[in-house]
Amino acid sequence: MIHPLLTGFDETTCAGYPSYVNLCDQAGGVIPGSARVGSGFPPPHRENTELMKRFCLLLIPAALLVLFFVSGCKQDTKPAITRLTLTPLCGVMPLQIEGYVAVSGGNETGNATGGTNNLEISWNFGDGHIGTTSRAFNTYADAGDFNVVVTATDPDGNSASSSMPVRVLADSLLVEASSNFPAGSVTTADTVQFDLRAESCDIDPDNAGNYAKIFFKWRMNDAAGTVFTGRAPRFRFTESGEYDVTLAVNYPFWAVVRRDTLHISVTDAP
Repeated sequence: MIHPLLTGFDETTCAGYPSYVNLCDQAGGVIPGSARVGSGFPPPHRENTELMKRFCLLLIPAALLVLFFVSGCKQDTKPAITRLTLTPLCGVMPLQIEGYVAVSGGNETGNATGGTNNLEISWNFGDGHIGTTSRAFNTYADAGDFNVVVTATDPDGNSASSSMPVRVLADSLLVEASSNFPAGSVTTADTVQFDLRAESCDIDPDNAGNYAKIFFKWRMNDAAGTVFTGRAPRFRFTESGEYDVTLAVNYPFWAVVRRDTLHISVTDAP
């Protein structure tokens, strides 16, 4: 018997109302192309099926790519120096410096999240002194250039190192006068080319531009009282004798003056 709700329904009507598929089945209606008559669900559309296939083909490679990156980005648990500071990097002896190192890494039996609780810290200050903590101090008694090296080692023997240079000066401003006659013996026919070398924590002696920070005064101490204010003056002594040529270098920023002397022996030209 046909369900009362399906009075007047034919095959075409049932196909247009998939929600009534069970009722259509009772009415003897057949939805064309459907293998699921009576299931309560409409037949799948061909377009939707093809779209799903394409989506799966794209999804699988994308998932594999994500897995590759996740595995490749796994953090290395070996020690690493993440920060190294030394203060100051230059100064006058005796110079005390403070070093600080931040490290990360470890091994599976240690603390893989980092820190120094499972890492051995070793400082080499370059003057024979060492340190074993993340924050270390050292005092340099002598002038010179030193290379400070810090190393972090885990229980498995893996290690990482980093280094920084430290310069220790004998004075806040070092000045050295020179000439093209190193022995200091000239004749009245010779022209002497003077020059100087200055060095401090912020003056590189090999950088000509740094010499603009300082002022010079050369005194020839001859009978005429000749004075030069350039870095590299040229002068010819006209009379034989012994001369102490003096150089004064003024560094206004640090309010210091340093001096040096060159002894020149002058003989008459043949």
